[in-house]
Amino acid sequence: MKVIIYGGVDFLPKEKSFERFVHHILYRLCIQYNSDSFIFLSCGKNSPLHYNNLSVSVAVPFFARPVSKVWCNNKVVSAIKKSGADILISLNDRLVPTLIHQILIISGTTDIKTIKAAARYLNSGKRCSIIISSALMKEKLVKKILPESAVFVLPQAPGLMYQPVDWEKRETVKSKYTTGREYFLIPVSSMPYHHIINTLKAFSQFKKWQQTNMQLILWGSLLYDKRVKDLLQTYKYRDDVKVIGNTDNEAGYAAAVASCMAMIYLPAADETAIVLAEAMQCGTPVITAKTGALSETGGDAVLYCNPADIKDLAGSMMKLYKDEKLRRSLISKGLERVSPLNETTAMEMLSHYIRQVVTT
Repeated sequence: MKVIIYGGVDFLPKEKSFERFVHHILYRLCIQYNSDSFIFLSCGKNSPLHYNNLSVSVAVPFFARPVSKVWCNNKVVSAIKKSGADILISLNDRLVPTLIHQILIISGTTDIKTIKAAARYLNSGKRCSIIISSALMKEKLVKKILPESAVFVLPQAPGLMYQPVDWEKRETVKSKYTTGREYFLIPVSSMPYHHIINTLKAFSQFKKWQQTNMQLILWGSLLYDKRVKDLLQTYKYRDDVKVIGNTDNEAGYAAAVASCMAMIYLPAADETAIVLAEAMQCGTPVITAKTGALSETGGDAVLYCNPADIKDLAGSMMKLYKDEKLRRSLISKGLERVSPLNETTAMEMLSHYIRQVVTT
């Protein structure tokens, strides 16, 4: 079997994105299945898709740069024909007009243009399918215009650095961020402003009820929003709130997740729930909302609340702070629930699906 993986023009998948995850899985397939041929095809001088000598880079000449995408697509079609490939996997949400079956990797259902293009492509009698990361996303795509048989779910697995830590490591992390005190962790990059405000209000209520030295860490780039900074200046418990804006340090973030008493994760929407899965793999209890794919991934292993109800959110904090039995139960259920989400399983699923598509 010969597979072409196309990365588009100067393709570089974002960290923790679904494309990055699939890209990594494809590399593992390339290493493990020596009997198959994987060719990484991209445009541009500095392609991140190089793997030994199994990559082909289509150079974009100076005169073609204003229309590089169109120019590259034409060259890609030619390269696919010459290669004799059985299947094309596109990592850049862009259909290529080819006679062989092609698979699109899509991170979210908001890319309506690509979804409609795929539907038109299928309606024309050509072979195409889409790989996404959750059953929720599949339901949305099928509800719109795509046939169910054309959409395949490949759950995204947390990275290997997200693991439970021992007592000594936890104490080191707490000493670094909260002078040794327990803390709730909030990843705020995908959290709307009003949810941050409600969480701070709920934390105030929790502190009044419990009279504890618990800390709150806000971790993420949204913290540079001036409204949050202004609010924290007058916040009653501002000395108990820590702001960590270094989102580039994933190892540090993973350690902070594994060392907190609980994570509070309240995004506006989440179609992959990878942040939740990372916390569960760390053995960290999570307070979250039934939105997006969170309940699909979390099941009964997380504590749900209404982000608009401050007392409900504060009550959830109180439960995890006081009820050790509940914490242990959520940790155990979370580890069990997330255990099937790993790269090896994903690699086997993807390999089986590719072979199924090629032989159908």
